[in-house]
Amino acid sequence: MSVLMWLACAAAVGAGAIGWMSAEAHGYRMREQEVISDRLPQSFDGYRILFITDIHRRKLSEAKLTSHLSGVDCVLVGGDITEKGVPFERLRHNMSVLVRIAPVYAVLGNHDLFAGKDAVRKVLRETGVTLLNDKTITLQHQEERIVLSGVRQPASRQHPYTQFRGKAHEEDFHIILVHDPIWVKGRQEVHADLLLAGHTHGGQIVLPIAGAMRLARFYKKFKSGWYTLPRTAAEIKPSSQMLISRGFGTSHIPLRLQCPCEYHLLTLRKRKKP
Repeated sequence: MSVLMWLACAAAVGAGAIGWMSAEAHGYRMREQEVISDRLPQSFDGYRILFITDIHRRKLSEAKLTSHLSGVDCVLVGGDITEKGVPFERLRHNMSVLVRIAPVYAVLGNHDLFAGKDAVRKVLRETGVTLLNDKTITLQHQEERIVLSGVRQPASRQHPYTQFRGKAHEEDFHIILVHDPIWVKGRQEVHADLLLAGHTHGGQIVLPIAGAMRLARFYKKFKSGWYTLPRTAAEIKPSSQMLISRGFGTSHIPLRLQCPCEYHLLTLRKRKKP
C-alpha cells in the first residue's frame, strides 16, 4: 500500500472517530430512572423530575428534548447553565424551553460565575426560573410536601462552600441540588434523601484501560452515576442516594468519548411495604 493510501486510510479513520465523538457530545440521550424511598409522602409516588446540568454552550432543541417527555412535575438545573462567551440570548432561549415544560429550579456552577453571575441571575429571573442560592423551598402536592434545597457555588476553588446543608425537618423527604459533588467531601452525613450533582462530565473523554483523562483524584471515585451516602451519621446503612450526571454539554472541546451526554427523567416512588 502506498504512502498516499495509508494517509487516506488514516484520515478516514480520524474523521470517523471525530464524527463518533461529536455524536456523543451533541445527542439527546434521556435516562429514565426511579428513586425509591420509604420516606416519600404517598401523594408524591409517581412525581417526575427532569434533571439537566452542564448545558454550557449548547442550544436546546425543544422538539428533541421533549420528544419522549410527558407529565413532568418540575425541572431541576444543576449549574453550568452557560459559560463565558456564550450569548445571553442563548441562555434565555434555553431557560424559556425548560420553563414551558414545568416549573424550573436551578443552582449556578463555576462557569456561570465566570460568565457574569449578575447577568445570569437576571436572565433566570426574567424567564421565570427560581434560583436556589443556599435556599430551601417546599414542593406541595395534595396537602403533602417534599423539601428542595439548592447549594450556593463558591466564587473559586480557594473559597469553601458555606455551611448550608438545607433547612428540612427530619421527617421531610429532602432533595439537595448542588453543582459540584465535591460538596460531600469529608461529610459524615448529608441530610438529604436525594442529592443531584453534575460538574464532572463523567470525564468527557474516557479512554479504554486508561479511563477518564482529566479527573482529579476525588472525581475518580465520584465520577458519574449513582452512589449511596449516609443521610445521618448514626445510620448503620447509607440511605441517601446521589446522582452525578455526565451532563448535557461539554467543556473546552465539543467532543466526548465513551461518555455520551445525558439528561434524566427521575420518577419518585414510595417503597411498598411487604
